[in-house]
Amino acid sequence: MALMPQPFPFPDVDRRTAWLRIVLLGACLLGLLACRSLWSNARLYPLLPIAPWFPILPPPWDTLRFVAMLLALVVAGWFYRPSVTCFLILVAQAYCEDQNRGQPWLYLYWMLLCFTLLPAPVSIAACRCAISVAYIWSGIQKCNPRFFQIEPAWFVGPAAQWHLPAFAVDLMRRAVACTPVVELGIGLALWISPLRLAAIVATIVVHVAALLVLGPLGYNYNWVVWPWNVAMIGLVCVLFVQGKSTAAESGFMPALTQLRRSKLALAVVALYTLLPALSFAGWWDSYFSFSLYADNTATANIFVTQAFADRLPPKMRAQVKPFGPPYDPQFQGPCIFVHGIWCYEDLGVPPIPEPRAFRAMFNFLRSYSREPGDLRMIVGQRAGPVIFYEGDTRQFLTPK
Repeated sequence: MALMPQPFPFPDVDRRTAWLRIVLLGACLLGLLACRSLWSNARLYPLLPIAPWFPILPPPWDTLRFVAMLLALVVAGWFYRPSVTCFLILVAQAYCEDQNRGQPWLYLYWMLLCFTLLPAPVSIAACRCAISVAYIWSGIQKCNPRFFQIEPAWFVGPAAQWHLPAFAVDLMRRAVACTPVVELGIGLALWISPLRLAAIVATIVVHVAALLVLGPLGYNYNWVVWPWNVAMIGLVCVLFVQGKSTAAESGFMPALTQLRRSKLALAVVALYTLLPALSFAGWWDSYFSFSLYADNTATANIFVTQAFADRLPPKMRAQVKPFGPPYDPQFQGPCIFVHGIWCYEDLGVPPIPEPRAFRAMFNFLRSYSREPGDLRMIVGQRAGPVIFYEGDTRQFLTPK
């Protein structure tokens, strides 16, 4: 008798593994749908391939690839290993065509999906480590002066519309200032049985607060990360909520023991954990180092003249804003092109905050330039000198 297909997904795995897969696949599917235009190669916003020679899929093949990615996530409920493997390969190939697709939520999902292909005890241990590391690095990245100067006030900005008393707004501001310690504490406390419940509650509070600020009641911005905030709560609960019989197995040492069963898994988890340290020197992407709302990433200001703005397509021209006066005529210009907002409106995600992405944007804009002085860019690197660009000129504004 022929075997009938199972009506429900993941029929042959334990409950924890099944829920882990459901949360991952569902969150990934929603995230991709929220930024559909990011996966198109036929768009105005420039692509950023890993190398000039890397082949770019022309339409309609880029659309077919995106559809295949979505289908792979759906079919994975019944054919998990081949479907997820196909999805991982397609995402990697698409990322090589455009590095702006390397968003932090997708990077985390991609790594977790890779770990779920390992044998069950090893896969759960690897995923637990990955989630813990994400919180630890997110807290570390926020430990810089600019975070405390900017982010607390920004995050409580929507509270002005909530008609809260002044003392409540001040408490919220102070709570946001504690975020680095809270996130670092979550990443560590998840491994400690007496503190695990507190860490899970703190996780829920952090992500619900982020949804309030970024969601419809707040800035109503960057809604591609709304599913990510919900998914993080789900992932923490799935991976770390324990029964009495399994509480002793959820510590760090038991997880390390499981990882040692697979040298490959141990090596990948070690790289995933250690590589973010290179971000402080600009040698590893900030998004792959969980530097989110930390105000310690590379930045770029693109200055243009009004004549230059008039040559831009309407959607780009709408992002040209007056900059002066006063402005430094040697290095700046009368208008500023808000390229980050253009990226968000065109692709549904912010651009990756890396100098190579800013240089690619500058080179793309040069096609609209008529004179060297009508397009300038100043790049503040995460590590190293501030760099000024004008035409073919590159000048260091601070010592190397």
